[in-house]
Amino acid sequence: MLTPEAVVLAEARRAYTTLSLFGYRVDGVVANRVFPAEGADDWRAGWVMAQDEVLAQVAESFAGVPLWRSEYRAAEPVGVEPLRALADELYDGADPVASSGVRSPFDVVTVRSGVQLRLRLPFVTRDQVDLARSGDELVVTVGSHRRLLTLPAGLARFRVTGARVDDQGVLRVSFQDPSAAVTEERVG
Repeated sequence: MLTPEAVVLAEARRAYTTLSLFGYRVDGVVANRVFPAEGADDWRAGWVMAQDEVLAQVAESFAGVPLWRSEYRAAEPVGVEPLRALADELYDGADPVASSGVRSPFDVVTVRSGVQLRLRLPFVTRDQVDLARSGDELVVTVGSHRRLLTLPAGLARFRVTGARVDDQGVLRVSFQDPSAAVTEERVG
């Protein structure tokens, strides 16, 4: 949930990165306290324009994630009926807990050279990520947040052969079976 303000959007982006680091899927974004454009006086029209600019950035930042908007209300919705009315307006008949099709930020895939662990870290660049291996764990650090990622038994026996953060902010850690590497060396 965010209000359409630049500082709040920056904080929502940081939260999105942190949630992804720890493997949490973000299923939707709620923009709250959005000024309605209809019947706006000059003062409110200025706010509508400013919020529209930020909402465009929100849509771009969270592309592929549902964006729901809640108009600014004169009072907070307190109680069952006001909250039900808010939910009806916000979700417009859609089921907010139904799968949105948003993928998990974490997956492991087989590639030609072995196995690749992928961790989507939105808004992160290569210089913001540090990676180390400690026994059966990968230590992933993004800014001041650190995650110890315990490797599945099948992957823990593999050795890390490379890691990079691509242009989309996906950390890709490549693994190879040590016995496959020996076989490949003998053949080639």
